[in-house]
Amino acid sequence: MVIISCATKFHNFELAEQLHNNSLLSNSYTLFYSKKDIYLNFLKKRVDNEIIPVNKMVTFPFQIPFYFNKKDEYLRAEFFDNLVSKKIKKNHNYKVFIGWSSMSLNSIKQAKKDSKLVILERGSSHIEFQNEILKNEYSLYDKSFAIDKRIIEKELEEYSLADYISIPSQFVKDTFIEKGVDKNKLIVNNYGTSSYFTPNKNSNINNKTKFRIIYLGGTSIRKGVKYLIEALLNLNINPEYFEVWFIGEPENDFISEYLNSNKKSNWKFFGRINHYELSNYLNTCDIAIQPAIEEGLSRVIPQLLACGVPVIATSNTGGADLIEDNINGFIIPIRDYIAIKDKIELSFYNKDLNLKMKKYCNNIDNKNTWEDYGKRYSKFLKSIL
Repeated sequence: MVIISCATKFHNFELAEQLHNNSLLSNSYTLFYSKKDIYLNFLKKRVDNEIIPVNKMVTFPFQIPFYFNKKDEYLRAEFFDNLVSKKIKKNHNYKVFIGWSSMSLNSIKQAKKDSKLVILERGSSHIEFQNEILKNEYSLYDKSFAIDKRIIEKELEEYSLADYISIPSQFVKDTFIEKGVDKNKLIVNNYGTSSYFTPNKNSNINNKTKFRIIYLGGTSIRKGVKYLIEALLNLNINPEYFEVWFIGEPENDFISEYLNSNKKSNWKFFGRINHYELSNYLNTCDIAIQPAIEEGLSRVIPQLLACGVPVIATSNTGGADLIEDNINGFIIPIRDYIAIKDKIELSFYNKDLNLKMKKYCNNIDNKNTWEDYGKRYSKFLKSIL
């Protein structure tokens, strides 16, 4: 049986649901679960429809005010980690501990002390690689960036102590190997998407008359949105014939300001859209852009592909695991707005290619569901048990 520990959302509920479905879940430790701590549901921006028995959820809702204090991420994670480590010290009815990176060191030490197997969940690239590439990216804008040294040191120790490290893409695996982590510790398991994301659903959006480009996600330096903006500003397409949709909550940095100062009349901003209604919007789009500088596996990529939308993604999004060039999208280098521009123009002017890619997305035997993710994870767990 397996214990999961994650203070924040990430994909811990999806994992818990899948392990429960495969008769492997013992408990999941988190801040709160909407079906258990119903009086705190006003804090949730998305209803958790994952089916997990309430008695398997161990929550610490009293920690929430402290956790939303953004001043010290390290101390917030330490607080949660200490709570979990004390809980599992009293629980000997499990065999594997799965904890999220930067918030699991004390729990890992306790699990190892109790002779349990440990899997560390890391959703991004190796933390030293991540720190270096983002520090470099921020410097291009004369801005500083640095991950807290205490968090880096904690993660490095977590990497060392864990029996295995679960990661979402080959891109992430390469960064770990580059930093000297034994490749035999690394489990690559691509994130999935839910049944809410499917092609050809009845849309509540009016039938479009223009070629539609979509960016789905936050706007930040890390997400590479500046390169998308530069590509859009240099497109050789009559603005009358295309439009750009931005869906997602703007992030509070100068990229959002840059976006607002350069927006055009054919750029539309929707803000956050309900997770369970998002498919209706995605199904009306022709091409998506994911220009991130660093991301383990952008979770919107399988969502977009599942809705029949080809994706232009950088090599540092993890998208190369799911995207084949000229088949269901394009993989491009980071920081290359010309490549983004060229692929958008290719998709616009070569309608047959764009239609072929969309049909491939629609007809592909989808192995990117959360059920598929859960089956792969469960198969691995059973093999080590």
